[in-house]
Amino acid sequence: MRAVVVHSPKDSLTDLSLIQLAIPVPDEGQVLLRTRYASLNPVDYKLIAAKPSFWQYPYIPGLDLVGEVIKLGNPAKSNFHIGDIVALHSNLTYGGALAEYCVQPEHVLFRIPNNFDLVLAAALPCAGLTAYQALVRKMNIRAGRSIFIQGGSGGVGSFAILIAKVLGLQVISTCSTKNLNYVSSLGADIVLDYTNADIYAKLRELCPRGVDYILETTTRENLQRDPSILAFNGQIASIIGILDTREIPEFSSGIGFHEVALGGAYLSGHYPSQCDLAVMGDELIRLLKKSQQIPAIREYPLTDFAQAFADLQKNSYPGKIVINCTTYTRSI
Repeated sequence: MRAVVVHSPKDSLTDLSLIQLAIPVPDEGQVLLRTRYASLNPVDYKLIAAKPSFWQYPYIPGLDLVGEVIKLGNPAKSNFHIGDIVALHSNLTYGGALAEYCVQPEHVLFRIPNNFDLVLAAALPCAGLTAYQALVRKMNIRAGRSIFIQGGSGGVGSFAILIAKVLGLQVISTCSTKNLNYVSSLGADIVLDYTNADIYAKLRELCPRGVDYILETTTRENLQRDPSILAFNGQIASIIGILDTREIPEFSSGIGFHEVALGGAYLSGHYPSQCDLAVMGDELIRLLKKSQQIPAIREYPLTDFAQAFADLQKNSYPGKIVINCTTYTRSI
């Protein structure tokens, strides 16, 4: 099979190569997947730069994929069938998405319905599940309230806007000038250009009593400013770190804070949270069927993996980057 690999801990992102490897064999509790599409996330190139000590080489990067079940580790005990189409956000310990075949554990897989677009299915695990966990599981958002989504043109931000609109929230978001039309097209009610104004001053003007929810996807500096625009008893979910609350007077805000750490389900070894990745995948797909919009998705063939990584690093395009791991290509 063809696979993109990191050969050794000395390799950087520019040292990745596409080589032939043996097709892996699943053990009990695992399935062998023929990968249809994989999607890239910033965590993929950040991990390559970080060189985790627990990686085994050659390492196949990539955490998100959609694929077809072609072999079961133990057919008698499996909950899946040959031919099932499934998706997952995989364990960063062993990755494996950027290859024509990969082995993955059953308990984190969620099925993709027959009429669901497979490119979208590949794009949603990391970004979509992060947004879903933040809004639905962590902040327990309620219709009729307001949410401020930082970085609406990114993968997490794009899915968060779709989720928030389906669930009946007023959405305020931010992006750069070039992405204003895109973020508006996702359904955001108000889009602020962070390159042209102090967005916090603008938000205090627009929402004198504050917003009910904030999803922070950008910087720790912004995270520390977020409480200044939060309504009393409001909630913040962050994917970029933990809020320092030492300067917030007690009993003054009723603030609720949530750290979102999707991959921590694997690093912590917390099996129930790993299983919940699959449950959230099912729930997210049902929710997205109600949306009239999808994130922007740019597709590359597997042979163009280097360009895909370069474009991801440069933040060249809004939405998501997906790699076609089969022998044909199509556009969405």
